[in-house]
Amino acid sequence: MIMNDVAESRLVLGKGPAALLEMVAQDPTGPLTVGLAGPGGHGKTALLDELARVHQRAGIAVRAGAPEPDEPVDPHTLVLVDDAHLLDDARLGALLRLVTTRRHRLVVAHRPWPRSAALTELVDALRRDGRSLLLTAFTREQTAAYLATVPELGRRADLVDFVHAQTAGVPRDVERLARGLGGPENLTGVPAEPPRPVVLEFGPALEVLPADVRRLLLAVAAGVPLPVSMLGALLGREPEAVDELIATTRAAGLLGADGRLAPIVRRAVTALSPATDRTAVWRRLTELQLARGGAVLPLVRSLLAVGVLGDCPAPTLAAAAEEALADDPAFAAELFAAATAAGWPASARQALAAALAGNLDGALRLADRLLAVAAPADRTEAAMVAATALAHRGHADRTVELYR
Repeated sequence: MIMNDVAESRLVLGKGPAALLEMVAQDPTGPLTVGLAGPGGHGKTALLDELARVHQRAGIAVRAGAPEPDEPVDPHTLVLVDDAHLLDDARLGALLRLVTTRRHRLVVAHRPWPRSAALTELVDALRRDGRSLLLTAFTREQTAAYLATVPELGRRADLVDFVHAQTAGVPRDVERLARGLGGPENLTGVPAEPPRPVVLEFGPALEVLPADVRRLLLAVAAGVPLPVSMLGALLGREPEAVDELIATTRAAGLLGADGRLAPIVRRAVTALSPATDRTAVWRRLTELQLARGGAVLPLVRSLLAVGVLGDCPAPTLAAAAEEALADDPAFAAELFAAATAAGWPASARQALAAALAGNLDGALRLADRLLAVAAPADRTEAAMVAATALAHRGHADRTVELYR
């Protein structure tokens, strides 16, 4: 990891980009044919800007953007192209001709997806006739180096850990969070969560994403494993189309290579998505999980963690309560209560959860009510719960009566 000392900036570079800048600084007129690949927010634009500054200080003309198909380009002008994945085939062909003539100096940046045949041909030519660099997320060391350039934050290890964990090292998000942490309230401690203004900065980028990508992000934000078959059913897409959506989301710098969202992205997706969209996706997700016989407790825990347990339908809450009963009866009791509040009928299992959690009064009240109105099977279990609660309170006669 190398801090850029070519210009006064906060640019933090890996070995490959740093070597490129050093080479250009030493010989601004030398051969230069480079492809820069990386997801959104990983520093492609910042590196292009730095290359432009180095050349301009050396008196070399810089052109930003791809030429028209028949437009002449001065061989002495550096051509810098950002977001080449968005160009049409004609402009990609024009760039390819600049590469193959070997008379021009150019640097082309692009995301890994979408990847048209014309872009693939251009990328292959850049790699063959020059060099190809892949920009990746910051390591913890690089995150620390960036924070060290922010005077308000300094070199505090606790903040480095917080920022790196929240952002997964995505440079765009490291910069956002570092800027948001510069206030006096963060000079002595680490916040429990990212500042609200930082989360809001994700809004414009999320709003322009295709609807299916936003739904995919909401599904992943639920925090449970999602096989492609389940995503296909959720999104109404074939597996190949699901793979393309995943590739698009990763290329935007929102979804990690491990298929997870960084905590700050997850919080933004959850908080900034329309409530109707979020509810629709998560309800459908729980229905699919129940239908396939999968565990729903991890999903419910995830929804609780982000404060949207109310989006869970009552059957899901009841199923999650059953899963939690053996290991966490107190949580199971909470889930049963939430299910009942959402319209699910009270049951002896809910009374059992209360008893196992130590709430004997609550368990006895519910069991007594069920003894009067429940179906026979539920009345039997309710009687056992009531008897157990009474025994713990010293009412042996009543306990014996219930066991008869």
